[in-house]
Amino acid sequence: MIAEGLVEKGLNHLLRQSPGAAEALQRHAGLGVRFDLGFAQLDFRIADDGYFSEAVIDTPDAVIRPTAQLLTRLPFFGRDALRDAEYHGDPALLATLDRVFRQLTWDVEADLAPWVGDIAAHRLHVLGATALDRVGGAFAALGRNAGEYVVEEAEMMARRVDVARFNADVDALADAVARLEARIAQLEK
Repeated sequence: MIAEGLVEKGLNHLLRQSPGAAEALQRHAGLGVRFDLGFAQLDFRIADDGYFSEAVIDTPDAVIRPTAQLLTRLPFFGRDALRDAEYHGDPALLATLDRVFRQLTWDVEADLAPWVGDIAAHRLHVLGATALDRVGGAFAALGRNAGEYVVEEAEMMARRVDVARFNADVDALADAVARLEARIAQLEK
């Protein structure tokens, strides 16, 4: 109940900060959406005003379930990783949710300004964005380095160029065998 309340407030806050998002959901008023996290299920109903409201739903109209691939890609691909979630249910509702979730943006400065002032909110936002960029860059570099180690040093995987060369050699060999068989068949006649 507490988690659903927090998620509801957070989603509705983002909907208020994203023009047109709640209006897009209004045509699906009354439909139920379930976020199935595996260890918990968060159920919401789309209210008449287009915002989410906490609800008990027996059979939801749409189910969104994150996958392991989503969780591993999220730090690197952000919202683009959301396509790795599993979606089930009403196609029109899922298409609208996809569109709405892609346009959600958090205006961090507007939320911080009443607490710390406009200038400090701007500086904190820039500082946070810079820190997140650096952390993302560090994770990306770590991924590239780990991939290079696995391919080059540990030789646990083949390099892309080696695989392409091997495939080309196999194709050339298959062509040569086919020509040889055709030549043998012609000589036998």
